[in-house]
Amino acid sequence: MAKAKIFDVNEQEWKRDWDGGLSSCVMKLPPLATLQYWELPAGQGAAPHSHENIQLTYVQNGRMQLNVDDESYILNEGCFALIPANAVHSTKNIGSTTVVNIDFFLPDRDDREDSVKIRDFGHAL
Repeated sequence: MAKAKIFDVNEQEWKRDWDGGLSSCVMKLPPLATLQYWELPAGQGAAPHSHENIQLTYVQNGRMQLNVDDESYILNEGCFALIPANAVHSTKNIGSTTVVNIDFFLPDRDDREDSVKIRDFGHAL
């Protein structure tokens, strides 16, 4: 029988050396998906890039500008955005607080690695 996989961002080692001071942790679910949890300081974001994965972005906290190809959007807390595969896109935190956003990539991204679990808060009963 398959087991549930619990991913607690508070148990993970975060990668903190992305450009612009971005921080993230990653859960891979090959071959289906990759989940990446991000924190973007005010004024920072991801430079224009593309990848072969469909990307679903959710903004949990803050206010973020999303640029996809030739269109720009403002994403507030609670917003989702679907970014097509191979679309050139970028983000920028346009607020004064840290943006927390969660990206789901479909299928799994082969250029990401699982974050290392560095503590256990005992989620199993």
